[in-house]
Amino acid sequence: MHLKFSVLASQFLDDPQAVRRSVCWPVLVWEAPPVGVRPLFTRSTLTGLSLHRPTVAEPLVLEMRKRPQGVLPEASGITLGRTPDNDIVVEDPTVSRVHATFREEKQTGVWYVSDSGSHNGTWHDGTLLIPGRPAPLFDRASLRFGDMLATFLHFSAFNQFILDWLARHSRAARGAYVSEGGLTRGG
Repeated sequence: MHLKFSVLASQFLDDPQAVRRSVCWPVLVWEAPPVGVRPLFTRSTLTGLSLHRPTVAEPLVLEMRKRPQGVLPEASGITLGRTPDNDIVVEDPTVSRVHATFREEKQTGVWYVSDSGSHNGTWHDGTLLIPGRPAPLFDRASLRFGDMLATFLHFSAFNQFILDWLARHSRAARGAYVSEGGLTRGG
């Protein structure tokens, strides 16, 4: 399910516990690349996507939940990919049909991501993952699936993510940036 970041952030700032109960945690926050940033991958495949995508002003929040009676019953984790038979459907042409899998270790509660042999790769905090080898995800992690940029967040990290996002976007809207001398106007 795709949730609008602005709606969820507003609800969270009003009543964090209500959001904690209503959303399946952890989540992925899918952000559009900054304006002017070129995609890394040119290989892409379109499969009738409706292009339900984030914008710079409106990221999408993707819940980490297994679909009931999923079409991929052999997958033991939560699958992310471009086709509708995944648990998390990402409408991006650089994302493979079945791109990655998420699993929670029940004894420890630690989540793991593994690449499913995708063409454009899965990246965790800037490191390309070896297909099939799980990488642990803690409170907050930067992920990239092809050209899709996402942040993995547990509920405990969501508040700080909202504050960071608001600070980053309010500076960009004002044309300001932070330098060694402090906050200055961009020129």
